[in-house]
Amino acid sequence: MAAPRRLLVLELFVLLGIALSIYTIYVESQINQTPGYVASCDFGSWSSCSKVFTSSYSHILSHWGLVEKHSPLDLSLPQLAIPFFLVLMFYPVARKKSQYAPAAYLCIGVASLGFNIYLACVLKFILKEFCIICASTYVINISCQSCVFLDFRASRAAAADAKKAS
Repeated sequence: MAAPRRLLVLELFVLLGIALSIYTIYVESQINQTPGYVASCDFGSWSSCSKVFTSSYSHILSHWGLVEKHSPLDLSLPQLAIPFFLVLMFYPVARKKSQYAPAAYLCIGVASLGFNIYLACVLKFILKEFCIICASTYVINISCQSCVFLDFRASRAAAADAKKAS
């Protein structure tokens, strides 16, 4: 049986999320290693991903005081995003192995959307910047979580139909 379209769309958005995270890590390294580097995502005074990527919020774990600054665990947001997207990549397998996977992934998704809202507020109200990479990541995450939600809803409907039939 072919995978539902929503799972294929999920995998596409996961791959886009990983690719965008890798690009962001590249930009971060160029900013840190090359003086005067201008990222292609810097569009002038109204949009600077470089300013966002060099803010303390880009290393959220040390910003929150959970790890020491510059420690091996002081990972940047895209370094944290890659494992998150890899977990999402395994959703189609997890949902077949466990009846609880859709609900667990839905909870993870709600938390990630809440975190995206927090980051968007930081971007808008604290850093007062627009970051096309950040906004794209939010859209990708919303798209991923929409696919998980649609699958969760479909699995609940299928379970209800099976219960009625028995």
